[in-house]
Amino acid sequence: MTALPPRHDFGPSAQDEADLRGHAAFAATQDPLALAAATWFSRRNDLDAQGQAGFAAWLAADPLHAQAYAQLQGTHRAVRRIPAHVAARWTVPTAAPAPVSAPRRHWLRALPYAAAAMLLLGVGAGGYRWWQQQAVFSQSYATARGQRLAVALPDGSKLQLDTATQLHVTLYRQRREVRLAHGEALFLVQAKQGQPFNVFSGPVTVTVVGTQFSVRNTLAQDGQLRVAVQHGHVRVAGARQEQAELTAGQGVTADAAGNLSAVASLAPGSVAPWRDGRITFDNVPLGAALAEFERYGDTGLLVRDPAVARLRIGGSFSLTQLDRFAAALPQLLPVQIVRDGAASEIRMAPKLQQQAPSIQLPKKINTNNSYSQVRI
Repeated sequence: MTALPPRHDFGPSAQDEADLRGHAAFAATQDPLALAAATWFSRRNDLDAQGQAGFAAWLAADPLHAQAYAQLQGTHRAVRRIPAHVAARWTVPTAAPAPVSAPRRHWLRALPYAAAAMLLLGVGAGGYRWWQQQAVFSQSYATARGQRLAVALPDGSKLQLDTATQLHVTLYRQRREVRLAHGEALFLVQAKQGQPFNVFSGPVTVTVVGTQFSVRNTLAQDGQLRVAVQHGHVRVAGARQEQAELTAGQGVTADAAGNLSAVASLAPGSVAPWRDGRITFDNVPLGAALAEFERYGDTGLLVRDPAVARLRIGGSFSLTQLDRFAAALPQLLPVQIVRDGAASEIRMAPKLQQQAPSIQLPKKINTNNSYSQVRI
């Protein structure tokens, strides 16, 4: 029987040396602690008894080792929750198969790829969170004075903008946001599980899931911000952690500091009446009523007497028939219309006219603080 020549270990092969150089070049670009943690994590299922002892010794050598390894485990769990179609965007090179002649060194050749894969998991998890925060739709909308606008959003929600309104819509994968700078808008929100709909306006935040409501920001004009709910349920948060829960037929106001009023019941049809070309007042000063008309266009009406401005009025009026409103004022309140150049001034009448009104009036009129309500 012919004796076999003795086996000799001639050291690393050319391929092994190339692998060592590749790993050294890769390691030089990485954080040493993160690379060590990624290396141990990538080998965690292939450790023999000696390897397990080495791993335990590495963990015990420094508390930062255990912290880095635990962070990598958390990253791995987060990555496992990434949807498949998203995870497919991040690919890692496949390690070349090790030659049969070098079974003990096969992990060394795979090490740069395995460590790179684990480091990429961190990038992937962060990238996934970044991806979730990116807007899928972003658009600004605005109306001029006297203009109204209807908008259909990609999520199925619908907006209606009143006169002189400006807002910005941003839709994300996990939330929807509208920032109302000024004016008023009616929101018909499409319910989306896991995608809350938030409206930010001034110091107030309105949060809904699916409902129909309006938000009005006239802080610059009268110092008020109003939220009114037609259907569904919304939560209104002020600047001082105040919150108000509103359901259908309820509303709340806030001032410039974000202080919320008590929840109030709304009159039927009072939520965004401008949709139907009307304007509604409920016992408001005449001066405030004229200011509201002015939001839609020039009225040509002036009030210089504070006592006249304090007279109170209520009712529903057409936005397109301001002349009828002006003509009806002397019949509703103790005032007269006096032509003054290009404008008409509303002045206190010397006495109540005794003529029979063409519009049914309240039975009693208080000339000091009159309040009349009518539909014109």
